[in-house]
Amino acid sequence: MKGDLLFTAWPYIALSLLVVGIVVRYLLERTRMSVAREEMSEAWNLFGGSAVWRASILLLVIGHATALLFPQAVLAWNGRPARLYLMEALAFAAGVAALAGCVALIWRHLERTNRSAITELSDTIFVALVLLGILSGLLMAVLHRWGSAWGALILTPYMASLLKLRPAAGLVMQTPFLVRLHVFSVFAVLAILPLTRLAAFLIFALHSTLTFLGRPISAASRAAESWLRRHNPSAWLWPEED
Repeated sequence: MKGDLLFTAWPYIALSLLVVGIVVRYLLERTRMSVAREEMSEAWNLFGGSAVWRASILLLVIGHATALLFPQAVLAWNGRPARLYLMEALAFAAGVAALAGCVALIWRHLERTNRSAITELSDTIFVALVLLGILSGLLMAVLHRWGSAWGALILTPYMASLLKLRPAAGLVMQTPFLVRLHVFSVFAVLAILPLTRLAAFLIFALHSTLTFLGRPISAASRAAESWLRRHNPSAWLWPEED
């Protein structure tokens, strides 16, 4: 029952923490975007890492997104053994590179502390969870092979059930411990994200989006106000007496 609750409620809790956390931080920092820009610079210096690290993380994200969004295409690709081996080898190589980059990132992070204790702790937990996700993914690839195939048949329907607000926790509960740990770590990363320096990128993006959307609304409001001044109905509704 506890496991069912974990994969039924935890994804929604994590996403709620992400959204609420970003909104709260935006409300606190919306008048101080210079602070957000400073945090973005610090986040890039801390989490940017090497080009290999960034490329490996990007490749893993694209691979996971493709398996979730286009499971039939992934299964069709895996229809031939040579293509299945190629995909698995490429994913495993990207995972190894990401693991090495993450370890280097943790080492660099522990050498510097120039923010509050909460921020430093949150960044440390975030990186540790990323490391847990990468490590569990690599162990899955070794111990439970052909994840791109069975993942499209099990994890993709689970994610789809979350979107439909009818979480099918049983799909995940039947998987090995490493798979469940991998899924849990993904949502844990999202939950802790608003407390980290990386949240500054989302805050700045939200501010830019709201500013962009607010311009036409502000322009329309000014135009309506100008029109009302030119066509003020009070002159004929309440005419001034001589």
